[in-house]
Amino acid sequence: MLWLDAHPDFNTPETTRSGSLGGMPVAVATGRALQRLRLDAHLDPPLADTQVVMGGVRLTDPLEQALLDSSRIQQVSVEDLRHATPAVFAQLDRLSRENDKIYVHIDMDVLDPREVEGHQNKVPNGPSSEALARLFEMIFSRYPKASAIAFATIPATDEGGLSLAAVNRMIEGAVRGVMAREKARGR
Repeated sequence: MLWLDAHPDFNTPETTRSGSLGGMPVAVATGRALQRLRLDAHLDPPLADTQVVMGGVRLTDPLEQALLDSSRIQQVSVEDLRHATPAVFAQLDRLSRENDKIYVHIDMDVLDPREVEGHQNKVPNGPSSEALARLFEMIFSRYPKASAIAFATIPATDEGGLSLAAVNRMIEGAVRGVMAREKARGR
């Protein structure tokens, strides 16, 4: 799983400051919290830490950071995402070698706040949707195991349609990548 989010969403009920379930999905997916929720989602066994790469994380709760620091989850920076650096592809190469599928998750707060003005949890200094669209095109063209992409927390308030345009731009990048991959395979 490539988890692109301004927040690691790695809190547990014991570490969270807000109590929000929205801050816990990766902790749940890796078996650290709320086992029944994970099992109800048919995620059994839980993901190993080594199956998760986080990108663009720049705001964590203190206890969440301690939990993340003690994990084996790998991270790539905002700059890595912006410039599609070798660090990103080294992690994707590893995920591709070690897993049957690669899921790409994008929480819209990973983006530069100017593109998600209506988002309740926006964080400064995110990558642009253009940069992520280019990255997704590369990911989906190079990695046959990249098989799913999802967008979370699309702002309900979207004056000028900037957030929706950002989502569409990123989807188009992923689709271009899949089309290039299929063309290379002769389909």
